[in-house]
Amino acid sequence: MPAKGDELQILLDLFEQAETKIKNAELITSEGVLIPSINELRYVGHHIVRSLLSDDAKEIQAERVRAINHVKRAIYDIDESLLIYYIESAVNFKEKYNDSGFTTEVVTDYPEKLAMLDEANKSIQQLREDNNNYQDREQFYQKLNPYLDKLSKIVAILNNRRHLLPTNNKTKTIKTGKARDVFYYGFDRHYRYYCCT
Repeated sequence: MPAKGDELQILLDLFEQAETKIKNAELITSEGVLIPSINELRYVGHHIVRSLLSDDAKEIQAERVRAINHVKRAIYDIDESLLIYYIESAVNFKEKYNDSGFTTEVVTDYPEKLAMLDEANKSIQQLREDNNNYQDREQFYQKLNPYLDKLSKIVAILNNRRHLLPTNNKTKTIKTGKARDVFYYGFDRHYRYYCCT
C-alpha cells in the first residue's frame, strides 16, 4: 500500500503512461480497440472525485488505490489490444501474401521474421502458463513488453512491404472424395485466438 499522498503521484505517473499508450495505439491500429482502456480511465475519474468528496482518511486512500488499479487495468487492456492487433496483422499478411512467390524477395529475411513471430507467440503462451493464468497482470505485462516491441517492428516491416506484393487466393481447396475441404495456408486459424484469449 503506497504511503498517504504518494497515491496521487503514482496515479499521475500511471495515467500519463496510459495516455501515451492510448495515443500510440490509436496511431498504430486506427481502430476502436481502445474502448475498454478508455472506460477504465473513466472509472479512475470516478474514484478520484469520490476521494475528493470524502472526509474519511481511510476512504480517501481506498478510493485513490481503486483509481490506481483502474489505470493499471487500462494499461493492460492497451497492451492486450496491441498484442491482438499485431498477431492478427501478421496472420492476415501471411494468409494474403505467403504464396505470391515474391514475398521472400520483397520482405528481407521473411522466413526468419515468421520464425520470430512464432517464437514470440510461444514465449507469450509460456509467460501465461508460468504466471498461473497471469493472475499478477502487472508482472505478466512487464515481461510481455519486449515481445510487443518485437512484434510491432515485424508488423511494421510487413505493412511497409505489403504494397509491393500481389495478393493471392487466401485458400486452396482440394477434392477429397465426397466433399471439398478448405485448407488455410499460413498460421493455424486458431493462432490469433489461442494467443489472445
